[in-house]
Amino acid sequence: MDEKDRVRPRIQGARWRKLDNTAKLFAAVAGEDLSNVFRLSVSLKNEIKPELLEQALKLTLPEFENFRVKLRKGFFWNYFETNNREPLVEKEETYPCKYIDPHASHRFPFRVSYYGRRINFEVFHGLTDGLGALNFLKKMTEHYLQLYIEVQKKENSQGTENTGSAEAAGAAEPMQEAAETSDTAMKSEISEQTAGICPAGQGIQSEEISPVKEIRQLEEDGYLRHYSKRPHQRYETEQALSIIGEYLPLDCQSVLHGSIPLDALKAACRKEGVSITKYLTAALIWSLIQVYTDGKTLKRPAALNLPINLRSFFDSETMANFFSVTNIAWPAGKAPERFEDVLAEVGRQMDEKIVKERLEETISYNVSNEKKWYVRIVPLFVKNIAMNAVFLKSSKAYTMTLSNLGPVALKPEYENMVENFHVLIGVSRQQKMKCGVIAFRDKIYLSFNSAVGDLKMQEYFFRFLEERGAAAELESNGAVEQKYDKGNYPSISYDRGKLKKLTNILYLVLFTAAAITGLVNVLTYGITETWWSLIAIGSIAYVAMTLRYSIMRRASLAGILIRQSLGVQVLLVIIDYMTGFSRWSFNYAIPSLILFDVIAVVFLILINRLNWQSYFMYQIAITIFSFIPLILWAAGLITSPLMSVITVILSVSVLFITIILGDRSVKKELKRRFYF
Repeated sequence: MDEKDRVRPRIQGARWRKLDNTAKLFAAVAGEDLSNVFRLSVSLKNEIKPELLEQALKLTLPEFENFRVKLRKGFFWNYFETNNREPLVEKEETYPCKYIDPHASHRFPFRVSYYGRRINFEVFHGLTDGLGALNFLKKMTEHYLQLYIEVQKKENSQGTENTGSAEAAGAAEPMQEAAETSDTAMKSEISEQTAGICPAGQGIQSEEISPVKEIRQLEEDGYLRHYSKRPHQRYETEQALSIIGEYLPLDCQSVLHGSIPLDALKAACRKEGVSITKYLTAALIWSLIQVYTDGKTLKRPAALNLPINLRSFFDSETMANFFSVTNIAWPAGKAPERFEDVLAEVGRQMDEKIVKERLEETISYNVSNEKKWYVRIVPLFVKNIAMNAVFLKSSKAYTMTLSNLGPVALKPEYENMVENFHVLIGVSRQQKMKCGVIAFRDKIYLSFNSAVGDLKMQEYFFRFLEERGAAAELESNGAVEQKYDKGNYPSISYDRGKLKKLTNILYLVLFTAAAITGLVNVLTYGITETWWSLIAIGSIAYVAMTLRYSIMRRASLAGILIRQSLGVQVLLVIIDYMTGFSRWSFNYAIPSLILFDVIAVVFLILINRLNWQSYFMYQIAITIFSFIPLILWAAGLITSPLMSVITVILSVSVLFITIILGDRSVKKELKRRFYF
């Protein structure tokens, strides 16, 4: 058995790990309107061959075992567990940074797609940050190019043998030379150069990563490792200047890339005596003020959310999230008169805030909240509500995000086969625009992702840089303006917002029907002397619940089963009550439905024995529900308790059998589900 076989468990979900401090927040707030997904993409000089990309992905994933996971829900926290399915490669047909449904795409928290000459790697931010994602994309790209060279070499060799054509042989020379270089490189040990979010102008920290590095070292929660009790400050909560404009439909995002010669931008920075990150931060704040204020007074601060790679300050090799954010802003009040004023203020704030001591305070604040005992014992659904509220409030303190991943380098033999790299960050209603920066070879690429239906801020920003000697070549995805569209993005013909609108209309129709039914019943009560409308309203509520939680949402089969069963039980009680209340719903219907759930979950366990643990929590829930009829019997609502007693005995017996047969697996499942 080779090293990879020893590392990866063959039983689905056999290994599990806790989410890092930041991932817990991302998992709680992620949804269709806030995807928490970012994209790294690479454009090659030749069209992507899907079959080779699939092979490259399969070669890459074993080298990043910490990515072979799926997101699961526990009682107190979410967690990751191993996922031994194979991820899919798909052709890009949607807008960038679309929400990654934990129940879709074989349940991986990332998505690999292609379009034309571009490879996209989209990642749920709960899995990793820019460092891990960039390393994965680099390795996958190198595997792809190696496969591509080998295929071209074989094709050209066969063509030369069959035709003997000097013309064919001459055309094959450049690719032959690249293949020879690749063959030489393959004899050496494969190494991995890492790159992370560039911390405010500091260089990218890189090192060699062995493909057989301990998985747990790559999965380490750097926040917990470097946590220490320190005096700390809360995050900035003052509401920042908002980006104004018509909000694009759900799922639609406007992309605008700007490629700038690196030497030109460096020359502009040297003139001011600052780093690239400081210069770009100041230029963005200046542009925001000029576009979204009168240029004289700011009612709210113009603030940027600047991610910082903590690996540059702390000893950590984790591929999980390990970054912090800092608020760099021009305060409310008098607007700056000159760009140089903004640059000076940005430089002062970054020098003051981006130091190890301040970052330690941030880590202390984040982790201390997680460690509080009264926070830990709160059920997950309550935590999710609280974290959504906190995130919503804190996100309003930023006008937009600027994330600089710094320079990226491939192995020398592959660099000439690559055109560029781009980074896009998913947007939301709270932050309608974000900017990602990455450098490759002699150019730096700035990519704006926006949910606003105009490009006035982006165009002002690039004009400003051009006036200072750093002109950009622009390219868009055509979502807003066609003039920058170069055909490198798919034309999206569908409207995801339309489906949501139709769903909302259906809910409105159901609500209206329920209201009319109830009103008619009230007006005619003197004639019928019965609340017959309760049956109709209960049925309508059941239809709405089915639509929302069983059809629209991709949930597990066992979860759908329990929700539908509970809905039917309530509906049957209503019907029983409205037809004379002979208690048949309590005596027979509810126990029978619970018994059906017990048998159904056992059936699911038997047909999916390698992944039976995923149904264990549902089995516990059903067993708890089976005691409800006994409570109803004690309350005098059940007159014939035989079915209730049979249901309790069978459900408890089946649970005990599962525990006995499951042995250590049951303990592991309980541990991962109930860790706090």
